[in-house]
Amino acid sequence: MKTLKEIYGHTTEPKKLGTKELRKIIEGLIREEAEEISGYASVNTGTNIADLDGTEAYRQLTSGDENAPLIQAMMNATGWASGAIEGAGGAQGIKAWAESVGEGALASRISKVGTALPSQGLPKKDMPALEGEDAPEVKDALSPGGKYNVDIEATYAGDQASVDAWMDTLSDEDKAKLAAGEEPEIKQESLVKEEKFPAPGTIKGGGPNPVGQALAFLVKGKHDGDQADDSINVQVGGSIANSAMIPTQSNILAGKSLLFAFLQGTGNTDLSDMGGAFVTSAGEILDGHHRWSGAYIGTGGGLTHSNVHIVDGTADSLLPALTAIGNAIGRTQKESKKNADDLVMERWRRMAGIL
Repeated sequence: MKTLKEIYGHTTEPKKLGTKELRKIIEGLIREEAEEISGYASVNTGTNIADLDGTEAYRQLTSGDENAPLIQAMMNATGWASGAIEGAGGAQGIKAWAESVGEGALASRISKVGTALPSQGLPKKDMPALEGEDAPEVKDALSPGGKYNVDIEATYAGDQASVDAWMDTLSDEDKAKLAAGEEPEIKQESLVKEEKFPAPGTIKGGGPNPVGQALAFLVKGKHDGDQADDSINVQVGGSIANSAMIPTQSNILAGKSLLFAFLQGTGNTDLSDMGGAFVTSAGEILDGHHRWSGAYIGTGGGLTHSNVHIVDGTADSLLPALTAIGNAIGRTQKESKKNADDLVMERWRRMAGIL
């Protein structure tokens, strides 16, 4: 095994290592040891597809070796993955599929997905946690004329953009109504601008039958004296070309993407149905990243997705509103599974006996 000096160019001068440097050393040692043992480049269930070399991916997929790291990452990508792969022919089925696509095409598709990812994406805790079934409520909240209407434009109820500031201006009677899940009587109001949206995860009283702050947020636009200003179109159950979609997540799992691509390519699943994923009118994906990546790798982008909820606007402008709406109807952000440093140390402990 190479020395740290040979691998990382360390000098004989002592140098204090920070967390990033230590992580790099540990990950490098683990990766090198794993590659020496298996003969394959290291891949696991947490590997980002942006870090997957297409040529090496093809080599592993066409190996017919169930223990190849990428095939193992596919088989462990979800609780049902192993059974689905076995039903589609197992490692030999993966080999036949990859060979039918060809090394050049498969490597190119994997590379294009990886390079499409933004260098920095929002953490899951700051992303909307909406489900497909929420689309009618989201549409209602973003357009006038229904049960809800979020205050999003320059004419604000009570001259307050902030929902908390607006609640403070209400009478005790109206506050009691909100606490009981009842909307206050609509009064003619006018405008001033402040913070419009509560921070992710801070809305209180959210759920299927929102009360208090959550209900106030959802109905505030009905109380601003202008029943036409707060309007963003939502196309429920629309369609969009796979090739027109843009990822907003910086980490898409390689194993899960290749699992979906294999099942799509062999006719064992149909990724044309996006399952009610939300996408902006600019094509930015708000959820359903692995369906998109799997479909792109499996078809080269030649698939049109249905059952997509398309919200007019861009991700930057829509995410605060959509995240707050999700919180108000009871959808809580998905937290990251583990801190990156914790994962590195876990790997270090697992490999300690080998190192």
